[in-house]
Amino acid sequence: MPGMDGWQVCKAIRETEMIPILMLTARSETKDKVHGLGIGADDYLTKPFEPEELLARVFSLLRRSMLNQAHTVQGSTITLHNLQINAEAREIHIHGEVVDFTPKEFDLLLYLGKHSQRTFSREELIERLWGYEYMGDARVVDTHIKNIREKLQRAGLGYDPIQTVWGVGYKFSPDGGDR
Repeated sequence: MPGMDGWQVCKAIRETEMIPILMLTARSETKDKVHGLGIGADDYLTKPFEPEELLARVFSLLRRSMLNQAHTVQGSTITLHNLQINAEAREIHIHGEVVDFTPKEFDLLLYLGKHSQRTFSREELIERLWGYEYMGDARVVDTHIKNIREKLQRAGLGYDPIQTVWGVGYKFSPDGGDR
């Protein structure tokens, strides 16, 4: 690429945009692939490649991108189908109605929602939401997740936006994935 290499282009795009990035490159070493994905590429394809594989990867990126469009963060509000989390007002709306959550439940749902599709262990969530000095049981996260799920269900949400990743932790899933 004249004037700028692919790494620089990828970094520049990722600094301002959250769009799918597929790197097409002749660099085929593992360290190059790891670097490309590490700086923000969503997929990495080395030359030479078959047109069918390129098409499949583009469609895969678009499919994932469409899933994430159902989940939007605008200013301090996260919207996912009939669920709205308003960070400034510290309110959660389901079908337009305010649903009561404890401060810690609210913080947990907001944190997971802001980091959609990222899996967090119990320990990570405790460090970020309770603080490093927390000395209680790590299962406190499970209890709060259970309470959040029950409240969302009672309010008629109809799907569970918090996905359990067995053996790892929890993530906020825009498609309401299986627990």
